[in-house]
Order: sequence, then C-alpha cells, then structure tokens
Amino acid sequence: MRKSSISGEFFYLSSVFLAAAVVCIGAVLLVVSGEYYKSDKLKLLDMFVEKAVSETSGLIQETGYIDEEQLHETYSDLSAVSGADFTLVDANGVALVCSEAPPCSHKKNNFSLTTLEEMPDGGYHELSSLNNYYNGDYFNSACKIELGGEVFYVFGRMSMSSLSDYILKLVLIMVIVTAIIMTFIFVILYMTTKRMLTPIREMTMAAKRFGEGDFSKKLYVSEDNEFGFLANSLNQMAGSLEHIEEARKSFVSNVSHELKTPMTTIGGFIDGILDGTIPPEKHEHYLKIVSSEVDRLARLVRSMLNISKYEAGELSINKEDFDIVPVIFSTLLNFEKRIDEKNVDVRGLGRRSFIINADPDLIGQVIYNLVENAVKFVNKNGYIEFFFSEKDGMSFITIRNSGDGLTKDEISKVFERFYKTDESRGMDPTGVGLGLSIVSSLIKLHGGTVTVRSEKGRYTEFEISLKGTDSSI
Repeated sequence: MRKSSISGEFFYLSSVFLAAAVVCIGAVLLVVSGEYYKSDKLKLLDMFVEKAVSETSGLIQETGYIDEEQLHETYSDLSAVSGADFTLVDANGVALVCSEAPPCSHKKNNFSLTTLEEMPDGGYHELSSLNNYYNGDYFNSACKIELGGEVFYVFGRMSMSSLSDYILKLVLIMVIVTAIIMTFIFVILYMTTKRMLTPIREMTMAAKRFGEGDFSKKLYVSEDNEFGFLANSLNQMAGSLEHIEEARKSFVSNVSHELKTPMTTIGGFIDGILDGTIPPEKHEHYLKIVSSEVDRLARLVRSMLNISKYEAGELSINKEDFDIVPVIFSTLLNFEKRIDEKNVDVRGLGRRSFIINADPDLIGQVIYNLVENAVKFVNKNGYIEFFFSEKDGMSFITIRNSGDGLTKDEISKVFERFYKTDESRGMDPTGVGLGLSIVSSLIKLHGGTVTVRSEKGRYTEFEISLKGTDSSI
C-alpha cells in the first residue's frame, strides 16, 4: 500500500486548487483585457477615420476635385500619428488615394462591392479581412462620403500585430506575477501546513507512546483551539490509563500475594501430613488451619468476582422496601463471640424498625462488611453504635466504633482494593482488604454514597446514604 501523509496530500490538493484558480482567473483577465484592447483600438481607429473623412471632405470641397498628392500627404501624416493605413475608395471599389508610398498595394485589387453595398451610412468597424481583400484579419474602420452626387469611402486599417504583442506581453507579465505569487503562497502554505500538522504528529507519537505503556512524557500543545483541546483530552486519557495501569499492577501484585500466602501454607501443611513430618496426633490441628486458609481463599475469590461483576455492569439490583434493623441484628449474631471477648457495648438499636429501599442481599453484604470492620477495630471495653436518620428524601445509616481511629492519609485510601492499614495487618492477618472496596461499589450501584469520618484515638464511623422511604418507629 502506498504510504502517504496528511501534510503531503493537503499541500498537493491546495496547490492544485490554487494553481487552477490562478489559471482560470488569468484566462478570464486575458479574455477581458483582449476584448478591451480591441474595443479601444477600434474606437481609436474610428476617431482617425473620422479625421481622414473631415480632411478629405474639406479638400474636395475646396478644390472641386480629388487632389491625390495632397490627400496622400494628409493620409500619410495621419498614418504616421496613428500607425494605421488610410485609403479613399470610389463607388466601384477602386482605390483612389492611399497613405502608402507609391505604388499603392490597394490599387492592384478593387474593394469588394459587397462590402461597400453592405456598409451602413454611418460607417462601421470590425475585426476582419474585408471579404478576403486583405491577407489576414485587421482592425478595420470605414465611413461613407457623398460629395457632389458622388459616393466615396474612406477605409482605415490597423495591424493586429499590436494585439498579439499586447497579449504576449500580458501573458508574460501574468506568468511572472503568477510565479512570484505562487512561490510566495506555496512557502506560506507549506509553513502553515507544517505548523498546523505538527501538533497532529506530536499527538500521534504521544498516542503511540501511551499505547506502549509509556506515560512519562505528557503532550504539550499551546494552541487554544481544537488541537489544544484534543491534546488535553489525550493527556487526561493518558493520566487515566496510567492510573489504570498502576491499579492493574497493584491488583496483580496484591492478588498474587494474597493467593500465594494461603496456598503456601496449605501446601506446606498437606505435604507435612503426607510425608509424616507432622505426627498423626497434630493432624486435626493443622487441618483446621488448612480449612481456615481455604475459607480465606474462598472469600478472596468471591470478593474479586463481585467486584468484577460490578465493573462489568453484570451486577444487577432488585430494590424493595425492607427493614434494615433485623438485618443488623442478624449480622451482629455472627460476631457475637468476638463482641463478647472484647466486652463491646452495642448501642443505637433501640428502635423497632427503619425502612429503606434497596436490594436486601446486596445491602446485607454491605452491613456485614461494615460490622465486620467495626468489630475488628473496636477497642476492648469499647462500643459499636448505630445511627439512623432521614433528610431530604435520603436515608442515612451510620456505624461507629470506638478505637484508635484513622489518619487523614488512611481515610483517603480505605476504599482502595487490598489496602490494609498497619493496624489491620497486625489485628487481622487473614483479611484480604476488599471489604470496604466492595461496600463502596455496592453503594454506588444503588446511587448512594458512603462516607468515612474518624477522630484519631477516639472513633471511626462509616455513613451510607440511600434514597429513602417512609420509616416507622
């Protein structure tokens, strides 16, 4: 396939159209100028023929006859001034006097009677050979004279070589001017094309770099136009791709780490049991550890599948009105042992019901993850407190736990996948860091929001907001 460039095609097409426009304009100017030149010459010739007629009439009336010598001198003077030839012709087409030096070439042949008969009384002018009287076309002008009952004709002719010379000079001038203008325009066109397409080349190279995963060098286009807008869009796209790429690498790294740890543990204990390294009386103990690690792997896979379904848009919701309070009670029962071990005081569940409009299964998972997080980080002899409220058509559910709280940096990262605070890593080594990320995804799927607030050394709370319904106490 033939390689081509936008700049080359644009420059070529622009040049062709420009050249065609100049040629067309030049052709029109040549035609108009030629017609104007012919018209001007014929008017000038008419003026001198009228002068010749006036001189001829005056001499004939003064002398009473045709003084050929005097008329020849008069016609010669007019010819010297005008550059035209003048001839006096009688009614039979015979040339009587001519401005040419003797012998007169006009006397060899008579003028066509047809030409004379068709001549109007007021005279005429045209570009012709006078019915082939001349060898070639001339500028011709003629006028009819009636003196003493006789009819005479004064003819004036002017060579067309002046027209040819005029056209030739005009063409030469137009070629030179066109060449200068075209050169100037081509230079400007080339520079303009290059300047316009330079941002495109830069954006093409940048897009290629971005496609290869190199986001180190961003695109800079100073123009405040479509190119600048496109460059900014590419930079934004590159930023998003860079963030996605970093998230992908982090995701792969975290998943690899989270999968590697339990699989290594499982493999080590199974091999120890099979090869007899672990004595039979300890099999049950280590098989319980293996079972715990399998559960951890199952939770990791289940969480990853839920996030993948959410991002792929395959996770659908079935909203309905239901009471969230029993869901919270049921969830707390799952953590009853851990709550009792820490002597945690559960507060805020004195109300009978709180109706919300959401998907019961998905919101149940949200509540489970938030309660699990609260139980994990609540301090001994601390409290877990629930708040319920409605405002401006929204339902708010808040879960607060006492404890060490979060720093500002930790608050900004708690919803990131696989993110685990230093405290979390020590308190719950089996966690995978996906619980709060799932909470954020599911609440967004409902069109709601989840907000985290914390005061270091005192408490941490998560507030979810959903489009609410009327609740009863």
